[in-house]
Amino acid sequence: MSDPISKLSLAPLAAQWEATPETGVKYQRLAEAFAACIHSGTYMPGGHLPKETEISEALPVGLSTVQKALAQLVEQGLIIRRRKLGSFIADLDHQVPEVHVYRFRDPATGEEMMPFTRVVRVQRVLTAEYGALLTGFEAEEVMRIDRLVWVSGASPAYSSFFMRCEYHVEQPVEGSETLHGASYHRLLWERFGIRTAQVRHSASAELLSRHACEQLDLAAPHVGMIWDASEYDRDGRLQIVQRFELPRGHRPMELVEGKTGF
Repeated sequence: MSDPISKLSLAPLAAQWEATPETGVKYQRLAEAFAACIHSGTYMPGGHLPKETEISEALPVGLSTVQKALAQLVEQGLIIRRRKLGSFIADLDHQVPEVHVYRFRDPATGEEMMPFTRVVRVQRVLTAEYGALLTGFEAEEVMRIDRLVWVSGASPAYSSFFMRCEYHVEQPVEGSETLHGASYHRLLWERFGIRTAQVRHSASAELLSRHACEQLDLAAPHVGMIWDASEYDRDGRLQIVQRFELPRGHRPMELVEGKTGF
């Protein structure tokens, strides 16, 4: 890994941006420019990316465009995010696809839309307080990570991500930009070799939680959709539980299972 203080120059990216044909979608053009720098060897594995704000200031794009382009590159395995350090060019030996990715779909065009995430709370919780939802962990406590999840131009949904305490070795700093947009599926694979082999999910119309109503600025009680997804490894051991809370009238959300590779 390169010195985290020495970051990649943005001059090659700016030049590649100018050479990349306009597609009408700026974040895709930026992602293509980044990918070209990576595939050509201009940006080598381990290279430390500048901050998102620095990339935005160096190119004629907004911060949301940068965030969406980087999210796409993370999904493609070209970039990895490391807690408290930032984003880096991935080593090809560690570029693995996500198996199960939760995405929004544009109801008008059918286009899959990569979401943004922002962490709002991290805590240890007792599994007994959640009844059947978390009993499969067979542990007294798990880590709960609450996030806002949204796509450009749409209101956010609320997501609670549960995983085993032993897999959450670092206590993240609330507001850390390396956590926002991070893929916990990828972190679990890179650090512990854990892959999702099967997902069981259910959805129902229920009252949204108090925390969800507070973060989504909804008057409680509010009936919306609660979608629970339990993810198991190939040995049938529960590794991840995600709960999505969507208010009434929210953009449709779906589970995309096209990337297996496991």
